[in-house]
Amino acid sequence: MEISGITYLNEENAKFYDKDGFLALKAFIPPKSEYDLEEETVKEPEWQDLGRVFLHRAFPFNNPDKYISVVDISGYEYGMIKDIAEFSEESRNLIMKSLDRKYFMPNIEKIISIKEQFGFSFWKVQTDRGEAEFTVKDTYKSIVKLSENLVVILDSNDSRYMIKDIYTLEPSSYKKIELYL
Repeated sequence: MEISGITYLNEENAKFYDKDGFLALKAFIPPKSEYDLEEETVKEPEWQDLGRVFLHRAFPFNNPDKYISVVDISGYEYGMIKDIAEFSEESRNLIMKSLDRKYFMPNIEKIISIKEQFGFSFWKVQTDRGEAEFTVKDTYKSIVKLSENLVVILDSNDSRYMIKDIYTLEPSSYKKIELYL
């Protein structure tokens, strides 16, 4: 169904599959226009193998399983997934695997140490994925408080770490990060 120029993808018009370890899509949608400036004409939908596709969450923290854009490598948007729950278990698993790969963000459970030197801070933490060490440039700008409890940290390699609830950190860990909040 298309509303306001958005094609919503669901189990009836979209079939996700694995292509060499990456997410791919066959969809019943109007053919892609060759030119952006082409005069608008109504094109009948048809089944097409779109090959590899990429997913982008519209609301990655507040609504991670809803409103997910499906695009090709050049950024052309084929449609939007309103809700992952509308798909079969097999498709949901493929979608989630792709999203988990893209939005990989370990949760910090304990801050072992933070050392500052020459404008960088060097972190040693315990995450839900094991112990990690990373470097943060301009620490005050690289720590973003997304809600009262949720904090995201961007390291110097553009990797992201999350603290789901800063108030559940043990007191010694909270003291180490409190200065930056």
